[in-house]
Amino acid sequence: MHAVSPMPKRYRTAGFSLIEMMVALVLGLILLGAVVQVYLSTKLTFVAQDQKSAVEEGGRFALDYIARDVRMAGLTGCGSRTVPGGQPLPVRNHLVGGGAYPYLFTDAIRGLEASNSGPAQTVTLAASNPAVGGTWNAALPAAVAALAVPGSDVLLFSGSQAQVWPLVDPFASGAQMFVQLGNDIAQGDILFVTDCSQGVVFQATSVNTAAGRTNVTGSQGGTVFPGNSSPVAEQGPNGGAFRRGAVVARASSIAYFIGRGTGGVPSLFRASLLAPTASPQRRELLTEELINGVESMQLRYGIDVNGDFGVDGLAIASAVTDWAQVRSVQVGLLMRGADNSLQGLDTQTYNVAGTTVDPVDDLRQRRVFSMTISLRNRLP
Repeated sequence: MHAVSPMPKRYRTAGFSLIEMMVALVLGLILLGAVVQVYLSTKLTFVAQDQKSAVEEGGRFALDYIARDVRMAGLTGCGSRTVPGGQPLPVRNHLVGGGAYPYLFTDAIRGLEASNSGPAQTVTLAASNPAVGGTWNAALPAAVAALAVPGSDVLLFSGSQAQVWPLVDPFASGAQMFVQLGNDIAQGDILFVTDCSQGVVFQATSVNTAAGRTNVTGSQGGTVFPGNSSPVAEQGPNGGAFRRGAVVARASSIAYFIGRGTGGVPSLFRASLLAPTASPQRRELLTEELINGVESMQLRYGIDVNGDFGVDGLAIASAVTDWAQVRSVQVGLLMRGADNSLQGLDTQTYNVAGTTVDPVDDLRQRRVFSMTISLRNRLP
């Protein structure tokens, strides 16, 4: 007999059916969609928080910067621009163009009101990045007009810087003032000299050291700009000579406004009286961009009508009849985020220091910041 060979074993082929593959693909897509949804939600939350933080930080920075300068407005080296009895300190201005800002130093503070931007009025921002232009209740300084955008107020103020140096014997002679050594006064500096009963403003046409003191000359003409329309004199506007106790400091003119900044974005600008790099003997109003995303600035001024150094009411710039009566400034800023971060359009209007501001309906976050700032040099 012959042995019968066993039948070969048959193995079932391993793999997925079409139905199993389709189910797996659907489950994978669902899981991937959930992951993408979580990622997008997390990213939107992060962007929104980041934009919120940026807006809050920018608003606080802007107000702090403005407040620091406003509190110094009207400083004359004596702590106040008023003499006993509440009368304004008499100041003689020798500068060419001394009747107009930035070379006007008789007013500690002054504002310019944007047309149709007062309380109970609505300012409609026509574009996210507005063009330069607009009108105000008075002409803007040229450096400001070159950048300012419509609908926002402008704040101007002047005084002296905090650093002072005393006059030394013989104090003043002819067109010279004699200053204690250790100063850094340079040719072209615009200087404020005061003895707390009177003051003079002039531009230094030459500076030299002799006999242990700094001799600062303020003559008419010369190579400086804007120059002096008349030479500085030994006596001030009240007829008295400057003697021991008189001090000298650099004069200060500052402006805040909303202008067209980097990339066309509305930004808070600060302009101040500086020397151009290429012309150190000149003093001009030069601008710097402080922070972008500031869409609107609205201002109101606290007025002291009866002379008791208290605020009797608020007024916009075009309604102020005597700037010597201003004791405080209410500043309102509308800040916006740099990028879209909202889920829906921002269709709100905002109350900015009493003025309704209607921005472009977009996806940016916005917030109003406000502060009332006292003029320290206008208070007892």
